[in-house]
Amino acid sequence: MNETAKRILDLAEALWLERGFNGFSYQHLAEPLGMRNAAIHYHYPTKTDLGVALIARFRRRFARSTAQWQETTADPWLKLEGYIELLTFNYADAERLCPTGVLAVDWATLPEQMQDEARAFMQELYDWCASVLREGAEKGYFRFAGSAEDKAALLLATLQGALQLARFRPEWLDAIKTQVRLDLGARGQ
Repeated sequence: MNETAKRILDLAEALWLERGFNGFSYQHLAEPLGMRNAAIHYHYPTKTDLGVALIARFRRRFARSTAQWQETTADPWLKLEGYIELLTFNYADAERLCPTGVLAVDWATLPEQMQDEARAFMQELYDWCASVLREGAEKGYFRFAGSAEDKAALLLATLQGALQLARFRPEWLDAIKTQVRLDLGARGQ
């Protein structure tokens, strides 16, 4: 990816996480970057192309993070901590929502290609979370009722909701993250 395409993608990501996918246009990208709409279209011919590129970026970021966690720790709790922080870091950085939360809000208006990419991304988030919860339960790190798969769905929903609530009361995000840890029976937390 060349530098111009990266700059476009960086700004599009910021706008998307603040306003949603339907909340910005190529004009919102062109003006601050000092370019014409045609330059945006050169790199991303349609807004769908831009949206697919953004979701693919989130997927790559997640894959890099999970690979790093696998290499650096065998502790399921530390892996889950990294996961929770990854899903909530955008809020701490600039009061932005997580990508999957924004995708869910815009779902009915997203083009099919973006929905397909978003489904794959959510499945990766879910599968990884369920595998870490299962591993943690088997090794005695976590205690929870029900299956790891159901707990993973609940954890994803809780973190997305926490980010939305934090827009009203920022301190709720930390309170919810603390409660998630307690609900999992985190040792030493």
